[in-house]
This record gives sequence, C-alpha cells and structure tokens, in this order.
Amino acid sequence: MTTEDRGHERDVGRDAEHVEQAVIDSIGALGNRQRLEILLALAEAEWDHRTNGYVLSFTELYDAVEGTSTSQFSYHLEKLVGRFVDETEDGYRLTDTGGRLVRAIFSGVYERPSAFEPIDLEGACLACDSTALVGACRDDGFVVTCADCEATLVTDYLPRSQTRSRTPAEIAESTGCRIWSTVVLVRGGVCPECYSRVDSTVESAELGNRSFYTSASTCRECRFTIHLPVEVPVAFHPAAIGFCWEHDISLFDVPIWELFGSIQSGTLSTTVLSESPFEATVEIRCDGETLALEVDDSLTVRAIERLER
Repeated sequence: MTTEDRGHERDVGRDAEHVEQAVIDSIGALGNRQRLEILLALAEAEWDHRTNGYVLSFTELYDAVEGTSTSQFSYHLEKLVGRFVDETEDGYRLTDTGGRLVRAIFSGVYERPSAFEPIDLEGACLACDSTALVGACRDDGFVVTCADCEATLVTDYLPRSQTRSRTPAEIAESTGCRIWSTVVLVRGGVCPECYSRVDSTVESAELGNRSFYTSASTCRECRFTIHLPVEVPVAFHPAAIGFCWEHDISLFDVPIWELFGSIQSGTLSTTVLSESPFEATVEIRCDGETLALEVDDSLTVRAIERLER
C-alpha cells in the first residue's frame, strides 16, 4: 500500500500528443552549462536585492557569468529568452518558469537524496499487525516497511533538500507533514505535482494476505497517482478533523504510519455496504464517542452521525 505511484500504464498516442516542438526546444535550451549559469546569476541578483523579477542589464549579466565571449554569451542568452528569461527595456529577468527551474536546481531535485540510517517508527503494519515499523531511504524515496513481514506500507518521494540539515527523525517528521499536504490537495481535486485536475475513485488492494480498499487519485495531465487507505481521505473531512480535535487529537500531527495503528486497533474502522458501486461507513472512536461517516466511490462524504456509548 503506497502513498505515491509514478509508474502508470502508458498511452502512446497521448505521449506523442504532448511532445510538441516547443517542449523539445525548451528542454534543449537547458542542455548547456553557461545557460544554467545565466539563470543562476539572475536568481542570485533576486536574492541579493530581495526582489522577485530583479532586472540585470546585458553588461551586468555578462559580468556575472564568467568564461565566454560576448557573442557566445548573446547566443546562449537568446536561447533562454521567452520561456525562462524575459527581455525588458532595462535588461533581463527570470520568468516564473525560470525561477521554478532555478529553485529545483538549488534544492537538489535532480540529485539523489542523502542516505541516512533507518529509523524505528510508531504505528502498525496493516498486513500483519506488527508494530515493528522502519523508515528508510530506498530508491530515492522515503519508505516505511514492516520489519516482521517485510510489507511496504508507504513510499513517498524524497528530494535531496529534504535530507539536508535534518536528522533521520526529522526527515520522517517532514515526510509525514508533506504527505498530509498532498492529501489536502488531492481532496480539492488538485494534483500535488502539476496542479492539474485529479480524478479519484476507490479500488481494492492486497497487502500480505489481507484485502483493503484504497482511494486512487490520478492526475489527468501528468498521471501522478496517489494511493491511500480509504479511511485516510474520510478522516480528513472537516467533521472528522473537528471531532478528533475535540478529543485532543490533531490529525495533521499524526503521520500516516501512526494512523495505520488506529486502523489496526479499530479506532478507525470501515464497514463496506456495497462493493459496486462502492459505499461504506467509516467510524472514528474517541473516548466513548463515535463519529460515523458514509463515503461512496467518488470519495464523497454523504452523511454524518455522532453516537455516544
């Protein structure tokens, strides 16, 4: 059961449709060290002057980039103008796309994350109920596995910047926060990768010898998909967040692997009413009170009932 999936079935026709010449030209424009140094120089000027879109004259920009003739510099600069750099009456500045690219370079998105020692985590395995969970860096991602049955419970992207200046415990904590930010975006129908629209549905899944229902949310454009136990998006309905808060539980401070412990213990439970179309009741139990929420195959919560024991 994963929180992230980048390996989708490819639609060859759709791929060809998206690979336009403008895309090829944009990517090709970046394949040169001096062009990247031009972008970095403009970004440094923004930082030094604390001004987004700070403009450098041709001479100022040329002086900031070493090791080339003016003719070569002009050639490389022209390749960036339009998509990554704006040309103004006073000089040159980064476009929003150029700024995003520079931030990706600074953050190390294109580099492998720094390795760190595996860390023991609180929570429970959904496959075998063990509480021996381990967080580690694997295949450029943060992965939570069960030390007893070796089931993989969580996989999430781990950029190099997230591992800098953080202990393993802090890396785990930051991953938990980022997963919830992804859940909030997906709940609003927004792709956490490209901000296009996502379509969500409920699917059945196997983990070990157990069957589960998961929400599968897939972006229409970049095809990023996030899989979550169906209980998770229901738990982040405003009524559920408020119910937990009344009982001194802040869901945003509970990482997903600890939420698995609530599922395993029955504190968060699901009763399936219909498989096709999917309908279920999800119950949250706290201090003798129960909040019941009904959810359908589009992950829409239709009814809420509060019960006391």
